[in-house]
Amino acid sequence: MQSHAEVVVIGGGAVGAAILYHLAKAGITDAVLLEKNELTAGSTWHAAGNIPTYANSWLGMRAGNYAWQLYKELAKDPVAPITYRHTSAIWPAHTPERMQLFQHLCGVSRSAGFELSMLTPSEIEQMHPYWQADDTIHGGIFDPYEGDIDPSQLTQALAKHARDLGAKVHRFTPVTGLRQRASGEWVVETSTGTVVAGTVINAAGSSGGRIAAMAGMHVPVVTLEHQYLVTSPLAVLGKDTDTFPLIRDPDLRFYLRRERNALLLGSYAHEGRPVWQDGVPQDFDHQLFADDIDGMMAVFEAASAHVSLLAEAGAQRFVNGPIPYAPDALPLVGPAGGTCNFYHATGVQIGITHSAAIGKAMAEWLTTGETEWDLSAWDPRRFGAWATQDYAAARASEHYDLQYAIPYPHRIMESGRPLNQTPLYAQLVEQGAVMGQIGGWERAFWFDLGKTNDPGALSFGHEPWRDAVRIECETVRDRVGVMDHGGFTKFTLDGPDAAKVLDKVVCGTLPPVGRVRLSYMLTPKGHIWSEATISRLADDRFLLCGPTLAGDRDFDWIETACGDADVRLTKGYARDGALLVMGPKSRDLLQGLTAYDLSAANAPWMSLAEIEIAGMQVTAMRISFVGELGWELHVASSDLVALYDAIWAAGRPHGICNFGSYALNAMRVEKGYHGWGADFGVEYTLFDAGLSKFANMSKPFTGRQAVEEQAMQEASWAFIGLEITDPGPEPLPSDPIIREGRVIGYLTSVSMGYRTGKLLALGYVENGSLEMGEDCLVQAFGELRSATCHSHHVYDPKNERLRS
Repeated sequence: MQSHAEVVVIGGGAVGAAILYHLAKAGITDAVLLEKNELTAGSTWHAAGNIPTYANSWLGMRAGNYAWQLYKELAKDPVAPITYRHTSAIWPAHTPERMQLFQHLCGVSRSAGFELSMLTPSEIEQMHPYWQADDTIHGGIFDPYEGDIDPSQLTQALAKHARDLGAKVHRFTPVTGLRQRASGEWVVETSTGTVVAGTVINAAGSSGGRIAAMAGMHVPVVTLEHQYLVTSPLAVLGKDTDTFPLIRDPDLRFYLRRERNALLLGSYAHEGRPVWQDGVPQDFDHQLFADDIDGMMAVFEAASAHVSLLAEAGAQRFVNGPIPYAPDALPLVGPAGGTCNFYHATGVQIGITHSAAIGKAMAEWLTTGETEWDLSAWDPRRFGAWATQDYAAARASEHYDLQYAIPYPHRIMESGRPLNQTPLYAQLVEQGAVMGQIGGWERAFWFDLGKTNDPGALSFGHEPWRDAVRIECETVRDRVGVMDHGGFTKFTLDGPDAAKVLDKVVCGTLPPVGRVRLSYMLTPKGHIWSEATISRLADDRFLLCGPTLAGDRDFDWIETACGDADVRLTKGYARDGALLVMGPKSRDLLQGLTAYDLSAANAPWMSLAEIEIAGMQVTAMRISFVGELGWELHVASSDLVALYDAIWAAGRPHGICNFGSYALNAMRVEKGYHGWGADFGVEYTLFDAGLSKFANMSKPFTGRQAVEEQAMQEASWAFIGLEITDPGPEPLPSDPIIREGRVIGYLTSVSMGYRTGKLLALGYVENGSLEMGEDCLVQAFGELRSATCHSHHVYDPKNERLRS
């Protein structure tokens, strides 16, 4: 084996082979793939090989469509032929709620540039020669892009194309050790020798956790069982050689397609079954688990009610094999946290489909430093050390059980909880808090004062929390509310070079001492990486607050920028707790607890002071994410309960309430504030997002040259606000915005504005396609709803309440 390589890819399944192929196509031919056994020996060889393009998100739809188009082209190559069949797919619906979801996803596909469509029961029967409707079928959705592929052929073809371009593949070469040199290079030890790599990519599937551990890292990869069966040959299919659509029945929890002259039936109709809590056995290659015949027979019977041909077939073979999962059932793809030159591409549940997009992304990261699509939802750094193997097994099992469930936006997952809690957790629960989890932290989503909560009563329409959130928002508007904001991402940056480093990292002007400013971090190409609320505690000391889910990701970004500068970047802050006290009575309430002058003259908007409140030391920031007069109070966790109790006691005469994350989000949409991961990210420029005013072009910062070039051109997108005037359930993110019969944009955030009584949305439209005051339509659950474009700052547009 060679002693050095630019890139080493660990894992020879579909994901690893796709990465090697894309690297070689991008010009990185000094790349080596290491596989501990034969190619495809893990989860790839037994995969059903379906290529679904139906997905609940833009990223999922893009990944599926990129995959089938790539595989279709590869199938044309006579040198490395692969069996790819373009069949399309049909998803029947047994409930009106499922039809609502399908109608929503048809809209999402339109906004993403694809075209899913709705079907009637009779249309499904016409499109599939062996499927029959009954009175339980309401209709369905049609995915014209789906197909299936031989996973082993695909992997071998990708590997061959990569080798032809100069990359190398070493089979039967298990990795035995990983260590990083001071130079940043990685020493990769194997059973047959050692190779020094500039970059390592962990694409080891179910063994991804073991490879990460060798490098001193943790990734929460869990292996679950997944089973399908192949029927005995059917005479009718021996004669009928035509293709017909794959059937995915999410309510009966099966998928069914042709497999030569037989049928392949797969099941998600059982609870998740985690295996190998201590990791995949080294010798588990090309092996399967014991058949669950009884479990498959229940699905077999349910499917036979609609495909009677199944009743004529016996079972030729059962396939119950390992499938890797992350705790949220999304891939773990991207830079590894806390180090350099190491990437993860593991925990990929839909490996055959997602492998192509992962290969594309890896090639982009290694050649340009950033990706075309926003992959933050797949970033492995979304899980910290809190995501233990026990948690991962419990949560992944719950997701498996919900694989085909309707993805209601306010479903609260219960497994593996609680993990991280603030000292107020028990007290808030006693007061009616309905808790959810964000980044491992328990946080009150809403307060069930009327005892109306029913976790199973999920819908796209009215749910009990809405009435409670209305009261929370109105109380914050009229009086005062308090929120325990557990898990707030906080960094401290101090040292002689702190201001110099931060000036480069963010595009905005740094605040003077005692002031707070919102600023944005940009990529070298001038796209928005993240945001930070910057508080200047001293000339050489800053507190940075940011999105909870972006904590480790943003820390790595800033740490890289620090380089050899004389600074100290630290995760966290001594005052690690945070209470939000918001509303027109917040000043009166807090002034009774402190000797510090909280008047507008002495404590203006966007200021901070380190003061004493109720006898406790607090960093008090005069900022608000809800658009009201208010303070963020950062306090040591040891003082959190005492401060909260003092605020409640002082707040009773003012009519104080608790409020949670649902109310916070509703008020920030009403105020028109951007949310990371929803309204901005690496696919947008400052000009697209309407944030160009935050760039100080008189100073150097990362991405400045790109911003200068962008300023000379028309932005691609315009960030807008909409009021949806027709009645109906709240639209969802990614629903399309339509004008004159053409999709011109899409929604990013939607909420009822409980303070204004208006249904509001934020989103993007093609620049110049919709002007202020003009009307448009929003497609929501199959209906076209009237909407009007307006400034996204609907509530208190002049910021008079904030500045009061």
